[in-house]
Amino acid sequence: MQVYQGAKASPGLVMGPVRRLRHSGPGLERVVQTPGREQALLNAAVVLAKDELRLLEEAAEGTDKDIFLFQQVMLDDPGLNREIASYIAAGAGAAPAVERAAQLYAGRIEAAEDEYIRQRAADVLDACRRVVNILDGRPRTPLRLETPCILVSECIYPSDIVSIGRGMLLGVACAEGSEQSHASIIARTMGIPAVVQLGDDFLNENCAGGAVLDADNGRLILEPDETVRKDAQRRIVGSSILKKRLAALGAGPCRTRDSAHVALLASCSGPEDVELAMQAGAEGVGLLRSEFSIMAGRIPSEEEQYYFYLSCLQAAGGKPVTVRTFDIGADKSVPGLTEDSPNPALGMRGLRMSLAHPQMFEEQLCALLRAGARGPLRVSIPMVSCPEDWLRAMEHVERARRSLRRRGLVFNEEMEFGCMVETPSAALLAGDILAAGCKFLMVGTNDLVQYTYAADRLDGRFSDYFSSRSPAVHRLVGLVIDAAGEAGAPVCICGVHAGSPNQVVRYARQGVRCFSTEAASLLQVKARLLEEDLTAPAAD
Repeated sequence: MQVYQGAKASPGLVMGPVRRLRHSGPGLERVVQTPGREQALLNAAVVLAKDELRLLEEAAEGTDKDIFLFQQVMLDDPGLNREIASYIAAGAGAAPAVERAAQLYAGRIEAAEDEYIRQRAADVLDACRRVVNILDGRPRTPLRLETPCILVSECIYPSDIVSIGRGMLLGVACAEGSEQSHASIIARTMGIPAVVQLGDDFLNENCAGGAVLDADNGRLILEPDETVRKDAQRRIVGSSILKKRLAALGAGPCRTRDSAHVALLASCSGPEDVELAMQAGAEGVGLLRSEFSIMAGRIPSEEEQYYFYLSCLQAAGGKPVTVRTFDIGADKSVPGLTEDSPNPALGMRGLRMSLAHPQMFEEQLCALLRAGARGPLRVSIPMVSCPEDWLRAMEHVERARRSLRRRGLVFNEEMEFGCMVETPSAALLAGDILAAGCKFLMVGTNDLVQYTYAADRLDGRFSDYFSSRSPAVHRLVGLVIDAAGEAGAPVCICGVHAGSPNQVVRYARQGVRCFSTEAASLLQVKARLLEEDLTAPAAD
């Protein structure tokens, strides 16, 4: 029995046979023709690759579709294509030219300081690998599995997971990778346990006896002994029973034992997420991340955004939806909009980015105001650090209203605007921000922890600050609760703390009655709250 420790990319526990996935190496029988002919072959291969990616896009779920749209866009990237063309012009064949350009291009991306940008290197390699396989005449049919198994490889690409599908894929174990990669995101969406960063050694081990993939603890156990197998089977059965019990909690409001109503909302990225959250019993959408609509690198038009928000309202079935305006910057980039920065989390992001691009901001506000006339929608502004930030944002809201009036378009004149409390300054000045006209507050705990403890949220070495009790953050939240109470404004907690039953109970004892978290965490939080008496002394 061999135990390998990595990092959790998608939670879960599975046991079963192992299948090794080897991505194709360089072609061995390539005949190089004239540069003109090689360029023509490349152009035809790119067209076919984009057609195949469109099919994968159709097969993907929710915001995972944007991942394959992103890959299609990458194949049209001018910089990448210039790199490939230069190698072909120098006499290289199309396939080796794509391989070389992809490695260099991905290497530049991996050297970026922005974590989100670095993780896009795998998407470049995935898209270019498809083109190379077409040029080499290799089949691109999905890996055929005769029985459900755990897939192991140096790395897993998004197309690998979507092509195989969840029915035959028990789990994924990678020597490399990141929990922020698109492959990991798809695994979480599909409910497939995944562990990354296991190192190369396990790939050479005998896997005939199968494996236990304990993704909850970031662990892969090859050739497990009988004790480990029985323990895994017990936990798998227990988890299945718990899921069934939690599913029964979905219907009805969440009330604690002392009859306090706690609103449990969902944090979503698109209409598919919203629909799943409603099925899980969410009372509405507490945080709709609008920036995920621009993952492919293009800012959608006002009309496109308008219909996107309408589709989310429709998926919510009449329940309230809170949309956060574009939170671009830090760990999210848009070509041509964001720029390199030595400290992106401390620079141009959220509202700051919107204020720096007023046309983009006002187009989004117009789309939101119009959608607000069609359903219960309100708007939250990210990265508001002081009352002056809030007032500048509201100036653009008024400009958007004037634009809609001039155009004779119907919109919600009384739409509520609130702000994200993500910095200590926003927490300390919450009363002043509310006095400036803010209607509600949303505490983004991920960023609030980051800025309070000076701990980069993307650096795993500081994860303890995000999972611990965070007493400094709880004190700051207490200031927000007090300020909101005096102003008669509602407060909602979102972020990683809102998905932790223990943290939710602590915040509920501070007086918070609204939380927004991922749909997968809603039922666990609800189960804990149903057992709590908030008037009784805390156990600890």
